[in-house]
Amino acid sequence: MPDLLPLNDLTRIHAPIRGEIDRAVARVLDSGWFLRGREVAAFEEEWADFCGQAYCVACNSGTDALTLAAIGLQLRAADVQANTLALTAVGLHRGGVAVNVVDVDGDGRLREGEGEAETVPVLLFGRQPTPAEARHRLFDAAHAHGWRPPKHATACWSFYPTKTLGAAGDGGAATTNDIGLRDAMRELSGRDDRLRDARQITSRMDEIQAAILRVKLKHLPAWIAERQAIGAWYRAHLPPGVDMVATDPRDLHHLAVVRLADRDAVAAALKARGIETKVHFPIPLHRQNAPWGDASRQLPAAMAWCGSILTLPCFPGMREAELALVAAALEQAMAATAG
Repeated sequence: MPDLLPLNDLTRIHAPIRGEIDRAVARVLDSGWFLRGREVAAFEEEWADFCGQAYCVACNSGTDALTLAAIGLQLRAADVQANTLALTAVGLHRGGVAVNVVDVDGDGRLREGEGEAETVPVLLFGRQPTPAEARHRLFDAAHAHGWRPPKHATACWSFYPTKTLGAAGDGGAATTNDIGLRDAMRELSGRDDRLRDARQITSRMDEIQAAILRVKLKHLPAWIAERQAIGAWYRAHLPPGVDMVATDPRDLHHLAVVRLADRDAVAAALKARGIETKVHFPIPLHRQNAPWGDASRQLPAAMAWCGSILTLPCFPGMREAELALVAAALEQAMAATAG
């Protein structure tokens, strides 16, 4: 049966602000300027301010942001947690980084001290970093819109359409307080009129995407608050045996992720009831056919994590009756799998 409740319904986000978006797009079309213009410059300033940092370099994707930051920071090797999306490793690898895949702890975070290289924490699902994570200098913050990085840090962001702040296409950015790093990343992101060096890539945010993001940025605090309210509802109402991953009230709930036994059976039961779910992410990095992959390695915590997590519907505009539908379906599915 078709999904009655999608994982993410972008139409509910866009409908109330459609007029604002249409006017922003028309403004760009009327200007006749589509790359490296006023909209991108304004978005860079506004996003840096929102993140509490001095500078922002916009680019084509969160993956590219990691590549640009890795090159600019002259990062040679990095420990990356096994349970993240492959694109974290892709972005770093393209920047010349030797990616060392590290097991996670029981909370799904990189197990500190497992590796010897510099660590690049991933703020999965919009969780706040631990004090140990916060001391590092480069972050994959693709899930963490609303987090304000420490002054010493550089953060890489994705504006993929389903992100908490999503474009109408691809987009990414890196924010930093280091003006030298900002300048290096801008040169590395590619210009039409000169070559910096062979590591340069063509990675630009177009003016229409920047204009749309500027509109949506004004609504972002309210959307984050809605997501946090959804997370709190889930924590209070999910049945026994279904554990929310994000438990800190400050967590940003880009994704509402739970851990449970018999994950695949439960997901199938929810699908039969018209509720869409997803796994973020099912294959740990060391089991992938990639330069950082090594299937012979034993990373038991990451394997257990990737085999037990499930993402539930969570998006601005979601109704309490829909949340109750998810909780009831989970309770029925858990009872069926237990029997």
